[in-house]
Amino acid sequence: MYNPGQEMSSINFGAIIGGTLNAVVTAQSQSANTTVDFIKKVGFEKTQIEDKDGTKRETEVPINVAFTYDKEVSPAQFKTINKWNVKVNEGGTGYQSSDKEKYSLSVNETALTIKEIKVEGGAISSIKIEELPQDISLQDGAKVTLEYKGDRGESFKDAELVMELNQTYEEVPALIQKMQIQVPLLTMVPIPFIKIENADIEFNAKINSVSNQESSSVTDTKVNSGVSHGFWTRASINASVSNQSKHSNSEEVKKDYSLNIKVHAVQDDMPAGVSRILDMLEDSIIARPMNAPKEPAKVEKSDTSN
Repeated sequence: MYNPGQEMSSINFGAIIGGTLNAVVTAQSQSANTTVDFIKKVGFEKTQIEDKDGTKRETEVPINVAFTYDKEVSPAQFKTINKWNVKVNEGGTGYQSSDKEKYSLSVNETALTIKEIKVEGGAISSIKIEELPQDISLQDGAKVTLEYKGDRGESFKDAELVMELNQTYEEVPALIQKMQIQVPLLTMVPIPFIKIENADIEFNAKINSVSNQESSSVTDTKVNSGVSHGFWTRASINASVSNQSKHSNSEEVKKDYSLNIKVHAVQDDMPAGVSRILDMLEDSIIARPMNAPKEPAKVEKSDTSN
């Protein structure tokens, strides 16, 4: 008779489960080797260096990606230009000369240099002065002192002069610097760190056993006898024996095995050593100027005056 227990005990569960675990470990090892090959191939290239003693040896240096770009060194801005003029509020009377050497101007004890002075009908009509420094401290409308050293006409009266501020605005273009930057390629691409987080192993064994046994036996015995006395003597005996036997035996065994493996792989955290290397590579990123800063084409000036 079929023994299911014996069938189950003959299954090599150690080979089934152990082989599966070995496959998981092998896959993890292959993943680690793939990461190492990726870092070597993508991140570094072989080169030769010469030591101080002249010995040449082969080493590996990071692969850098170099590109150029325009960097704005100084943004575009508007520069305020202060222009001071002498405004004639009252031209006075009795001025006889337009010779600038006969006049002197001052404001807040600061001497002004006269470029041109015009006198019309004994009155000062306009005065032009040399450009003053941008950082001079004056107030718009400050009184200007005028001293006249020439001949004076009848009923002389001093002119009344004040400082007038006119502001203009000039756009200063941005300064553009052509830069070149070198970035290690390994810091620009994701590094594969794949690990198997969990592996579920399911082994199912199903055995169906059917056994049929049938046995039957039939025995049939029949005896007839007869005796007669007289002139004639007669004897009669009939005997009948019947025996029937039937045996039936059937056996059916079904076996069903299944092995299910569920593997869950995820991106692992970066190892501390690789993280440190990437930090050093990031520190090596260099941006170098390729030439002196240059101004773009200047735009037209926009002037406003108060």
